[in-house]
Amino acid sequence: MMSFSRFAAVLAMVVALAGCGRSESYRYKLTLVVNTPDGVRRGSTVTEWVYWEVSIPARGTPHKLRGEALYLDLGPGARPLIALLTSHLHPKGGMTYWDWGAGYLLSRLYGLSTEFGTDAAFMDHIARLGRMRGLRRISPADLPDLVTFADINDPRSVIEIDPNNLQATVGPNITWNEITLEMTDEPITTGIEKKLPWIPQYFEKNLRLDGTDHGAKRDIANQLSWADFDQSGALKRH
Repeated sequence: MMSFSRFAAVLAMVVALAGCGRSESYRYKLTLVVNTPDGVRRGSTVTEWVYWEVSIPARGTPHKLRGEALYLDLGPGARPLIALLTSHLHPKGGMTYWDWGAGYLLSRLYGLSTEFGTDAAFMDHIARLGRMRGLRRISPADLPDLVTFADINDPRSVIEIDPNNLQATVGPNITWNEITLEMTDEPITTGIEKKLPWIPQYFEKNLRLDGTDHGAKRDIANQLSWADFDQSGALKRH
């Protein structure tokens, strides 16, 4: 005979499945190309948004982000350039809690409307967006928050980068060459914890960059956390 706890677990699974319907997703690739004294440096990251319809306990379209920040090594004598997953420091119109408004930006770049009357219309939009292809150039103002570190091994040393003045924070004679955004089927980017080795520990303890577990200050190290750098799903709590 099935135990009550097992029956409850099976029942919960059935209810969850009954409440889930259509799902749609899209992946986009952000590429930064930068001029340095040692030549051109290029880096990319691929991020995915997944949306699904639910009807229990209420109708809606929950969503999940999978991806990581773009880490660009600018060479000897220069600090790295890191484009976060988010725009917590400078929120942009249309952003969700863990986004920098990329979906709205992509919709505009590919000429798609962002007016949705129903959840079904929104899901249709996500499906259309996922089928778009072609590289689009964007401006520094379109980017998520940019940061670097005085010491990449010390998250408290985080420094915000002015997208219109890279040289002020990352190194002399560093300028933009090209910034592009495009829809893609490429694999989601992982591995940033190899460049920023403190990320797994901060993920495990759910810490902000200043080492606290709550946000109450105005400084950048308190406003940002591990989640602004890694939502790939590769990290696991023990």
